[in-house]
Amino acid sequence: MTLKYFDVDNAKGLVEELFYLSFDEGDIPFESTVLPISCISITNIYGKNQSAFFKKTKTDLNGLVITGQFYESYQFLVNSKGSSFGISFHPTAIYKLTKIDVSKLTEKHLPLIEVSETLYNLIHPIFIKHKDDIPRLSRTLKKTFLNLPLEKNDTIDQIDKAIEFIRVKEGMLNTYELLDHVNFSQKTLETQFKKIIGLTPGKYIRLNRFLKLMRKYEGKEIDLKDLIYMYNYYDHSHFVKDFKYFMKQSPKEYFNSEHQFLNEYLNK
Repeated sequence: MTLKYFDVDNAKGLVEELFYLSFDEGDIPFESTVLPISCISITNIYGKNQSAFFKKTKTDLNGLVITGQFYESYQFLVNSKGSSFGISFHPTAIYKLTKIDVSKLTEKHLPLIEVSETLYNLIHPIFIKHKDDIPRLSRTLKKTFLNLPLEKNDTIDQIDKAIEFIRVKEGMLNTYELLDHVNFSQKTLETQFKKIIGLTPGKYIRLNRFLKLMRKYEGKEIDLKDLIYMYNYYDHSHFVKDFKYFMKQSPKEYFNSEHQFLNEYLNK
């Protein structure tokens, strides 16, 4: 398995990650847990027999696929060699690009053409034309997205402000603290956040805290016991509860197993 990331450069604020993932015969069959990354992504699959399992439902992944916000991990399976190139977007980017209610994408993998035919028709030819030149594909996609018109209004600005505050605090806050930094009532914040981001503020905060902890652990920045305390888990059982919820296994099971795909992502 090869997982490679490309610079997002001046596309930051719109594009969070550009990545290339490939599998050879020796990698097959491949299966991995995928931890939610609090972003919506679009991925073009060059190959066959890739699928995702979530809550006992299998979704075949073919062509251009948009993946909404997930609040729980899902299983990713590959049964033949192939590759894919993906774009993870800033949390508000898909709404700015399409004006759709992104909560309709939550916990789903959908053909992009069913969600936005305009966006599909724009980028699908790029994925086909540059499939054998990944660096050029990366550059062309960045340039394309940077030249697209974006929806702008005060509501989106307030949600962007909320996202930035959550990231600065590394998820160590609650929704009441968030209300001190935006010009919304609690009800409006909940409604608009879910519409533009795909998750409620509370779920987004909880997910970001856990993801930040896991990245610091995998980066070997600090001992796990210290991280649990640092990230305001009241005790070990509270951390275990969140771990099982997000990862669908206990910490002991996870840390005693190999997770190449997930570890490479967390260590990027």
